[in-house]
Amino acid sequence: MYFAALKLINEIQLNFAKVQLYEPALVRIEIFSGTIIGLKESKSMNDAISVLSEGKESLVLIVADEFAQFDRDSSDFSASEEGQRYTIADALVVKSLSQKILANFYLKFNKPVKPTRIFTNEEEAITWLFSL
Repeated sequence: MYFAALKLINEIQLNFAKVQLYEPALVRIEIFSGTIIGLKESKSMNDAISVLSEGKESLVLIVADEFAQFDRDSSDFSASEEGQRYTIADALVVKSLSQKILANFYLKFNKPVKPTRIFTNEEEAITWLFSL
């Protein structure tokens, strides 16, 4: 399934990210360049997912700009039951080697409670999400 074929239903614009709901049941989060995502930002994105999905679980696609970063508190929250309560599965799209290394560290040490994979290509990530 290609991104262009998805229908945008609604979006919430945050200072550091754009959270969009697509039909069918895909939430795409775009993290802006130069952003450091901490616990507060992670909780805000989680709240946005809840609002857009009306409290239902969704497939979540996270696309981080090359210079976006996540701190430890954000990683801990994002991998937890609370942080993934509106998530069926997460696909993380990384754009730099350093992001890929950190994402692999996140998978290995934080052990997200929902299926989570890392991709370098957004279409491959979407295909994986819809294969679940």
